[in-house]
Amino acid sequence: MIEPPDSSARLSACDGLAGQAGGDLTAVRWVEACLDRIAARDPLIRAWTHLDPERARAAAHDTDRSAPGSAPLRGLPIGVKDVIDVAAMPTRCNAWATDPDPVRFDAECIERVRKAGAIPVGKTVTTEFAFTEPGPTVNPHDTRRTPGGSSSGSAAAVADFHVPVALTTQTGGSTIRPAAYCGVVGYKPPFGHVPTRGLHYLAPSMDHIGLHARSVADIARVATVLEARTRPADPQAPLRLVRLALPAGVACQPQVQSLIDRACDRLAASGIEILQQAPLEEFDRIDDAHRVLMAAEVARTLSRWSAEALASFSESLRSFIAKGQAATEDDLAYARARVARIAQRLYPFAEAGALLIGPATLETAPLGIRSTGNALLNRPWSLLGLGAITIPAGVAEDGLPVGLQIVDPHPSADRLFPTARFVENVLSTRTVPHQEDMT
Repeated sequence: MIEPPDSSARLSACDGLAGQAGGDLTAVRWVEACLDRIAARDPLIRAWTHLDPERARAAAHDTDRSAPGSAPLRGLPIGVKDVIDVAAMPTRCNAWATDPDPVRFDAECIERVRKAGAIPVGKTVTTEFAFTEPGPTVNPHDTRRTPGGSSSGSAAAVADFHVPVALTTQTGGSTIRPAAYCGVVGYKPPFGHVPTRGLHYLAPSMDHIGLHARSVADIARVATVLEARTRPADPQAPLRLVRLALPAGVACQPQVQSLIDRACDRLAASGIEILQQAPLEEFDRIDDAHRVLMAAEVARTLSRWSAEALASFSESLRSFIAKGQAATEDDLAYARARVARIAQRLYPFAEAGALLIGPATLETAPLGIRSTGNALLNRPWSLLGLGAITIPAGVAEDGLPVGLQIVDPHPSADRLFPTARFVENVLSTRTVPHQEDMT
């Protein structure tokens, strides 16, 4: 179990913002507490690849000197995955070939959160180009295990109370899986809801900028800014939930299955109708389509690199590029047809107002950090561009977190936050302290 710090670093985003509004907290105190936590813990967790304490402190002082105003993220310390540009910080993508010099401009998503008052304190570790080759980050719940990837540092930093919120990306399962492994809330918006200018692309038609935080309310607060539209998170019971069966031949670890079963039982006891749905036709093949289409895009995206740079890439990335280069037009057409068929199969659920639920991962965080885990249960929603959120569902027998994934089959995802907040309340997963716990 992670011991929360005895400082303002333990606060959720919403409680820290409320503390400032009430005069009980300053931006300087909040940022300093987070920097102290990072200094104390990151030599072990290794969630950060670049920190800029002086700029963060200066921004916090400027915040405290300014009129309170209506900045919705006033003084909020955040981490940023190191595939997203932040002015005056380098963007290295965990790759030798990238430019070590600081970039000049913020990504558009960073412009939005800065304008709303947030303070980036640094860049969090990513896998190589947000693919599979891991960085040095470990899981704060058990440092022998992976935090997941590719948003490894973001999940670990939030779970270990370095910052209340961190920006992530997902092309396959890179936001949802690390959130589940690290016991935090992870949100992948519907495709296109967050601008990607200033993101170093992996597969542009599947790359989503998302969030890690310790509560659904925190996610909704920041998502409202990132998506430039209100994301209310008042708890609201869904009309019904649909539990999709896993693809043929796929099974969760028994300890994961048991926790997800218990979570569904509690939701059913709260009065929610939960429908059991057999595997959808074509659903067991959607993962193959994702791999074909993503490989082709990765091959195109990374073709700009020199032969010397390509030679420095990991074997796994070079192999994936080769897979993409070998894909034929027939391969791509067949994969796109599979996507169209599964999207059509999901339409009745969207029309009926149902949301999909199930495990976020097949297992708890695996031992070792050479693998970031299996994204099989996340990739379909990245390929289809649907909104997904994972909420901690409890702790398994091995003492590690398990996540419950909720997906809105409607691309607007307007029902996702109210449902997620309702589920969070039923499962009693909110463990961050309230405003009165500030020290």
